[in-house]
Amino acid sequence: MEKSIEKNSGLAALFLDELKELYGAEQHQTMILPLLKKAASSLQLQSVLANHLDHTRDQITRLEEIFTILGEASQTRQSEAILSIGHEGEQVISETEKGTATRDAGLILAAQKLEHYEISAYGSLAQLARTLEYDEVLDLLETTLFEEKETDDLLTSLAENYINTAASRE
Repeated sequence: MEKSIEKNSGLAALFLDELKELYGAEQHQTMILPLLKKAASSLQLQSVLANHLDHTRDQITRLEEIFTILGEASQTRQSEAILSIGHEGEQVISETEKGTATRDAGLILAAQKLEHYEISAYGSLAQLARTLEYDEVLDLLETTLFEEKETDDLLTSLAENYINTAASRE
């Protein structure tokens, strides 16, 4: 059992608030990722986005486990950053031609913005968990952080080795 969050601890309260925002961000991504996947023409990109959606569902479950470990109810707080990034993804879809590598390049940009938000958020929460000595929580956060970095690497590789070159020829 982890240390319980002391209501008087400002750092613990910050951790919990950020956890709620990240939980909300992951929930929102279950709506964004299917849109990006549907708009992608590259089967490889569709596969990476589908796998990330599966990971996102697992990550939501992990976040719920963290709330349980901390003795808190799973609550979401709206993430303005994720809403904005999601809007950017929708703009890519509306402003690029269907079936083009250019659209896929734009979708990768949008997906990587999501990944970079998550890498930053999970990395920061992992550091806070380390400071607060929430060891079990830290392990769960680091598992997700690894997955986020792995997805980012896959998107980068796809862009560098295929999509961007194809887009430059359109």
